[in-house]
Amino acid sequence: MATPVPSKKKKMAIPVAADIADDEPVLPLDVVYDILLRVPAKPLCRFRAVCPSWLSLLCDPGFIAAHAVRHPSQLIVVAVRDTVHTDTDVEILDMSGNVVKRLKSGQQCLTDNMWTHHGLVFLKGKDGRHHVLDPATGGTSVLPDRPSQAYMYTVGWAAAAGEYKALIIRETDLHEEVCMVLSLGDKNHGWRERGSPPAWVGRRGEVAVVRGIAYFLVSGIKCGWHDWIVAFDLELEAWRPASIRGPMEEQDDPIYQSCVNLAEVNGHLVASVDKRGSDICVVELWFLTDPHEPLWSKRYTITLPTTRDVFESFRKPLQVLEDGRILVWIWKQNPKYRGVPRVYDPETETFTDGAATARRRVVAGVYTGSMMRTVSALP
Repeated sequence: MATPVPSKKKKMAIPVAADIADDEPVLPLDVVYDILLRVPAKPLCRFRAVCPSWLSLLCDPGFIAAHAVRHPSQLIVVAVRDTVHTDTDVEILDMSGNVVKRLKSGQQCLTDNMWTHHGLVFLKGKDGRHHVLDPATGGTSVLPDRPSQAYMYTVGWAAAAGEYKALIIRETDLHEEVCMVLSLGDKNHGWRERGSPPAWVGRRGEVAVVRGIAYFLVSGIKCGWHDWIVAFDLELEAWRPASIRGPMEEQDDPIYQSCVNLAEVNGHLVASVDKRGSDICVVELWFLTDPHEPLWSKRYTITLPTTRDVFESFRKPLQVLEDGRILVWIWKQNPKYRGVPRVYDPETETFTDGAATARRRVVAGVYTGSMMRTVSALP
């Protein structure tokens, strides 16, 4: 739920006039508030150095919350690693692919195993440990080690409890799957068992957390149309009893081989169905509109252009924009550039690609926090 915009009549502790010479004109604080509220986050962070009163205003939690409501995040988190021997950089990009902020993780992380959730970035190091990075403050921490024989490590935000919870699936000596949960930041309690999933999850790695629910794709094989989804409620710490039938249908056209992936987009669970043939690739994006029925709605069908010089692969849907266009991430195999953001317009069936780079970029997702935040959100 978005934080309500605080009243403009609220009095700040330090008046703007306190830092301005007597012979200079002074703007009322409400006017300064309204003007600065319209400025993007990146220059506002620099404006904190103008004077003590601006520093106080621009660090005020109420102003930061109001700014976040007025400027919904359209930033992308990617991991960049030039070679297997170099540390992983985390870059925050705008929709055009330009770097807004670059951070050093200090770790050689597996860029293919990373995600972003609730304003934090999670990466898995080569040592098998999971690291969390706060892009706003640059802070880092290490998540608790997972038990042996564990896989499917993910983290979600439990809004009612106001805490992050880590979830893993582990295989017992009896070859049964057991779910275990840990409240991050709780040093007095460890991992706790929370029952077995209603279907075998396995190690395929497809999981998405949406509004406190972790959805796992449990198909026995990655390709085909037999995909089912099981759901774990992080608030109740319990599996939902009914499995969710995926949107896949039996193929009428045998030229395609289909693969399904899960993602969170604008607070919805989205299944991307990648139908690839010998000379064409079509991606369908299905939105889960009612998880209790369940009902799926196919809202986008994207055809990837194919050329002899560039091989394109659909990676992840990121965000539906206010005008109905959708921001996605495309992997391009070309010596001059790799991963790029793409904005697709379903009305005109056209697209616009963002800035490309030869560095290997692996997308994590959309950054939903505020880059103006000064207090660390690390658990």
